[in-house]
Amino acid sequence: MAEMRSPSGLPPGPLPDGVRSGTPEAAPARGLPSGSAAGGGFPRRPRPEAPARRAVTRGAAPADAGPREPVAAPVDTPRPRDAWGGMTTLLAWRNLRHDPVRFAATLIGIVFSVTLMTIQLCLLAGFGSTASGLVDHADADIWVTSRATINVDQSVVMPQRNFYKVLTVAGVAEAARMTVRFVEWRKPNGGSELVILVGSVIASRMGLPWNLVGLDPSRLNEPDAVAIDSLYARRLGVAEIGQEIEIRGRRARVIGFTDGVRTFTQSPYVFTSYNNALKFNDVRDGDTSYVLVRLAPGASRERVVADLKERVPDADVLTSAEFAERTRRFWIYATGAGLSLWLGAVLSALVGVAIVAQTLYAATLERLHEYATLVAMGAPARYLNLIVVKQALIAGVIGTALSFAISGLIVMVMHRGPVLLELTPGLVLGVSLFTLVMCMLASLLAVKKLVSIDPTSVFK
Repeated sequence: MAEMRSPSGLPPGPLPDGVRSGTPEAAPARGLPSGSAAGGGFPRRPRPEAPARRAVTRGAAPADAGPREPVAAPVDTPRPRDAWGGMTTLLAWRNLRHDPVRFAATLIGIVFSVTLMTIQLCLLAGFGSTASGLVDHADADIWVTSRATINVDQSVVMPQRNFYKVLTVAGVAEAARMTVRFVEWRKPNGGSELVILVGSVIASRMGLPWNLVGLDPSRLNEPDAVAIDSLYARRLGVAEIGQEIEIRGRRARVIGFTDGVRTFTQSPYVFTSYNNALKFNDVRDGDTSYVLVRLAPGASRERVVADLKERVPDADVLTSAEFAERTRRFWIYATGAGLSLWLGAVLSALVGVAIVAQTLYAATLERLHEYATLVAMGAPARYLNLIVVKQALIAGVIGTALSFAISGLIVMVMHRGPVLLELTPGLVLGVSLFTLVMCMLASLLAVKKLVSIDPTSVFK
């Protein structure tokens, strides 16, 4: 039977002195010099005692721990700026300035285009204000007209019963008659002109002439008294106040002037009282072109209009805004005058687009090698496109500013002319935005060329 051995590899029985059972020292160290402890090996280096562990509750600091130092918040490291993102505006400006002759040609094209477009739109706005001027300055809330009336200058006479019917409607504070007719004006030195005679009830303060120069409107009640605009004085043969002329063969006397009261039909307005107008027109008392209505305080405009339509069924009942819009639409669109102005503005815009597009495309072709170099260096397509678009925008901003300066000067010079040019803030804003969009569209041709650029052409 095999001899039984202990787990230490020694035969069973008592162990030698100095050797403990179950410990590593039980096996004698072989090949070690004698004289050492535990059987003669090198003395072992004592292990450092581990510090005693203390039970610490999760999340709680030890009892003898001092105050904790505040932990600094992590600092976000700034990301490096895109190497291609910040120089597009500067490069666009330098590209334009590099060739001053081409830049000047671009600006001249933009200025010409935008100025022409602005003047066309100023004419259109001025035509609208001139066409509806008689309605806009009448200070009436509601107009009662004949159904055959298509604009304020070409009126049709209504029977006098309509005037009295209007007075019976609730909410009407005041009603006044007004007559507007084309008549013949005979000059003192011979010759004649066709004018529009406007007669209103002076006491009602509705339908009166505006922009009177040093004249009390009540003086128009004087027999044969009329007022004309100073813009048409020479044309009508009037050299001074008090001069006598003839209207339809009846004597009339000019007692004053208005300033800047134009007419779309180019037949000047001649203002007088309602009774004088009846005499000049040889119309019997009571017949009228319009009945002007002023609402009572607190009255509903819509309600009064509905009641007037029911009370006077054979007439048109319009608010001042509606009648002004009807007049503008007739003179500007029905006659074709507005269409020609819009067409001129569109053609001006197309000219501007063509000039800017051709200039930017030529400039891009000249610098195609430089653009290819940027692409070879790693510049993204967006970077190149931004340069071209910003070139167009810079040229557009400068050209628009110059064109508005020129347009404003033209408007000032034409202030005393027979044609009104109206440059409004809304028109300035609209033309400015349209010009910038126009320049951006014009840059698309050059951008398209950059899309197909070959960076390897640098090395050829």
